[in-house]
Amino acid sequence: MRSYFIWIAWGSGSGKSTVAYSLKDKYPDLIEIVHFDDYQREEQDVPFFEGMRNWDHSDAINFGSLYRDLLMLKEWEEVEVMTKSSVLNPDYEENWRIKHILKPRKIIIVEWYMTLVDDKVRNLFDLSIFLDIPIDESMNRRDKVTYNDESEYNNKILFPMHQKYVEPTKDFADLRIDVLKNDKEEVFDAVYNELEKFF
Repeated sequence: MRSYFIWIAWGSGSGKSTVAYSLKDKYPDLIEIVHFDDYQREEQDVPFFEGMRNWDHSDAINFGSLYRDLLMLKEWEEVEVMTKSSVLNPDYEENWRIKHILKPRKIIIVEWYMTLVDDKVRNLFDLSIFLDIPIDESMNRRDKVTYNDESEYNNKILFPMHQKYVEPTKDFADLRIDVLKNDKEEVFDAVYNELEKFF
């Protein structure tokens, strides 16, 4: 059976995780979710910028491992990851990463904001969806502190990296959905209508 690879992107607060896991809840035997954060490098391997670890640089992501695991899922093989997903690992702060098995499914959804930066990974996708929301509004919806002084991290690293790596990937998206002009149900329906052709 063929697997179809779907990319749902933007940052925290855009609704991408809510949409992805709502779809999985609706079709658990058809959909698997790949959580992009699980491919962040170990802290000691993340580059410094402005005196802080730059978690929003493309070098902070192990694209080679992501590409390898997506190919394994495409060949209908299970993949073991150590996850930090808040859905799968709600006690991450206490437990750190926990083991999780990704199952090959007809539809593989990869949710995160930098997925299309890497050419090899980007070329695997059958459909790419960008949940478009201004970054200031996204920051208002964030519930995660990235650095001890979050405002310093955001101003010196997150915002510039967003402009460098995330905004340009809009051009690769097959569908862009304005999150501010559509409520949660409307966003879900728009994504579902695109995925329906793969069921």
